[in-house]
Amino acid sequence: MKKVTKLLVVLLAVLIFGTAFGAKDASAATDKLLAKYFPNGIEKVKPNTPIMDIDANDTWSIGVVIKQNDDILAMVRDFEACEDYVDFQNDWYDDNILKFYVDYGINAFDTTVQFDISVDGGDWQYEKSWDKKEHNNYSEGFCFYEGFGGADDDNTAYFTIMEAGSAADGKLLKKTVKNEQFDLKNHTFKVRYRYCVEYGLLDDYEAGMQFYFTDWSDPRTFGKTTDQNLVIPDELPAPDISNPKRELNNEGKWGGYTSVMTHFSQEVTDAETAIYINTGEREPLVIVVEAAVDDPSEKNFEEGGMANAVWLSDGQRGTTFDGEGSFTEKSRILMRVKVHCDSLDKDSIYDYAVDKVKGLKAKKTKTTSIALTWSKVDGAEFYEIYSGDNKLLGTSKTNSFTVKKLKAGTGYDFKVRAVVDKVFVGLFSDTLQTPTKPAKVKISSAKLAKETLTVNYKKVAGSGYEVQIATDKKFSKDLVKLSVKDAAEVQATREALTGKSYFVRVRGYITYGGSTVYGAWSKVKGTK
Repeated sequence: MKKVTKLLVVLLAVLIFGTAFGAKDASAATDKLLAKYFPNGIEKVKPNTPIMDIDANDTWSIGVVIKQNDDILAMVRDFEACEDYVDFQNDWYDDNILKFYVDYGINAFDTTVQFDISVDGGDWQYEKSWDKKEHNNYSEGFCFYEGFGGADDDNTAYFTIMEAGSAADGKLLKKTVKNEQFDLKNHTFKVRYRYCVEYGLLDDYEAGMQFYFTDWSDPRTFGKTTDQNLVIPDELPAPDISNPKRELNNEGKWGGYTSVMTHFSQEVTDAETAIYINTGEREPLVIVVEAAVDDPSEKNFEEGGMANAVWLSDGQRGTTFDGEGSFTEKSRILMRVKVHCDSLDKDSIYDYAVDKVKGLKAKKTKTTSIALTWSKVDGAEFYEIYSGDNKLLGTSKTNSFTVKKLKAGTGYDFKVRAVVDKVFVGLFSDTLQTPTKPAKVKISSAKLAKETLTVNYKKVAGSGYEVQIATDKKFSKDLVKLSVKDAAEVQATREALTGKSYFVRVRGYITYGGSTVYGAWSKVKGTK
């Protein structure tokens, strides 16, 4: 609510102090904004192809569904996620302003759409006068210029762009109207659009609103010739969520209140549009948000509610769960989201607010410790390291951790998860099974009798032993290797050896989780 209030105040200031639209030069801060989000130039951004709402039984109006692509949404999402206000003082304004505005020296941020049309193979109708905000949105039944309704509104939007009632009184579309409806059987239409990012300059109200346009989208053809083929997918695409946050109530406490950044790919919105066009269900996909609290099994989820859940809105969205005591400051919350279509009785797979840890492996193994490492997770504040039986072993602010005080020659199971905003966690990594090194073996005796060399040594924990016999202390000549399961006594015949003196060493090994780890060699024992 505070953000909206500030936006209205700044808009009012622009109306009071602003002059003619279309100022050519932007401030250095504006250049910074464009350079960050459009490094190759905003004019090179290619919008998604529009999806037409065509119903042969209802052609009094024609609608279009469009979604701001990721080039634009990256800026919109950052704006929506910014909730911090900072002091800002100048000759025009003296108050707290949203940090996003101050960082880039802008205000009154908005995203709009400019449409264009070609009828029956004729020229495109665009002219430069459309670029001014005061241009009439509708002309002879066609919408030339429209806004998304605000930067923090739905980023997938439905627009009515052709109205038969208005077209009948004009020239552009008059011939395409029959019996007060558009005649799609005998006429062909092409529609294209481009995005417009507009805002005022925080330090220069007199410059008026700034307008920056992308490239035009590829056109969509419909009517007598239609290039649109919307097929309902066999599997619903998954959503994308990130940036989980705890939300405080009016008393400064938090219980069942969180928020999460939602973003829906073009595949998701295309699926929704295909279902809508084919079934007539206006909002067929519903967001389902769930949370598992303090549950290392990752199975017990509670369903919650999400603001604007029906409209697949991109941006930071509030979520609520039953009960003030749902979460505590020490909770561990695993949040996930899917989309559900009731008419198709289908669900997408889940996406989790915090990414799963990947690449867990043992970097260095010793007899009583194992050094673990894994790939970093974006946004992770720290990581929790667990044993296979869900006991917390420790935490790490980096993507490595050494587990100590372990038993030699023993197999262990480990898993790791990332933590964001102190309490939100991702899925555990795949469980790593890895052993410690066996302890160093002690040889008690090595004796040669007739044709047999007998070696005795003490047992250590592990899977077995490797015995080496050679005629030199460096174990490079006449080497014999034996792998045995049990310790106590190992015999080797003299046939494989040619020397008069023999040297023996032994080490333990353990095989666990598909890998084999060897302990240190024993002291060398010699015999003649």
